[in-house]
Amino acid sequence: MRLSPSVMYATRRVLPVVCLVAALTTAACATSTTAEVEPPTSVPTSAAVTVPAGQSARSAPGTGLTFGANAVLPADAFAETGPLAMYTVTGITPAEGVPEDTTKGGAPYFFYVTVTSLATRAAGAPGVMGLSASADGKTPALTMSPTPGLAKCPVSTPPQRMQRGESYATCLVAVADPGQRLRQVIYWADTTGDPALDYKSSPVVWSPAGPPPSAAGPPAPAPG
Repeated sequence: MRLSPSVMYATRRVLPVVCLVAALTTAACATSTTAEVEPPTSVPTSAAVTVPAGQSARSAPGTGLTFGANAVLPADAFAETGPLAMYTVTGITPAEGVPEDTTKGGAPYFFYVTVTSLATRAAGAPGVMGLSASADGKTPALTMSPTPGLAKCPVSTPPQRMQRGESYATCLVAVADPGQRLRQVIYWADTTGDPALDYKSSPVVWSPAGPPPSAAGPPAPAPG
C-alpha cells in the first residue's frame, strides 16, 4: 500500500506543529499525563559525509545500520521515481525543554540527521519525510519538526537548492508512547507498489552499536 500525503499529515489536527511522520494507527499518537524521564546523552548532531564516486544504489528494505552510517533513500518520500539522497542518522537522545502541549505527556526525544544531495545537477534540497524514531525498529513513533527555542534541537531551514555532495544537518523531535524508550531511527515510507522497495513492511534501521540494553541479558556470574 502506498503511503499517501493525507496519512502522513493526519495528525496536523491534534498537534500545534507539523507531524513529519505518524503511524497508521491511533496508537502512534497516544498521549499520557506522565512520562518516564531519562537523562539526555551526548550524541553527534551532524556528520562529515563524503559522497562516493559513481552512481549510488538505493538502500534495500531491511538494511540495518549503526548510528553514523549512511543510507541512500528517496530525496522525496512521495516520489516513486526521482533523485536519491544520502541520509546519515548520527544518534538519538532523550530531550529537554519540549513544551507539554507538544508531547501531551509522552516522553520526548531528539534525533539528528545529516542530509546530503546526490543530484547530478542543482536541485531542491532533499527532505526528511519518512524518517521516524522507533522503539522496536519497525513501528514509527510520532515524529515532528522542532518548536522554536529548543537549544539542543534548533529549527533549521534547508537550502533552497543543493549540488551533489552538499549537506545540511537537522534535528527532529519524537515522542514515545507510555512505557516505551526510543533507541532506533527508521525510514519506513512506502513510496512505490514494488514489494522490493516496501520500506513500510521492512524499514531501514539505524541502531546503537551492539545490542540494546533490554536485549543484553543478565551479567555473567562471577567465576567461583
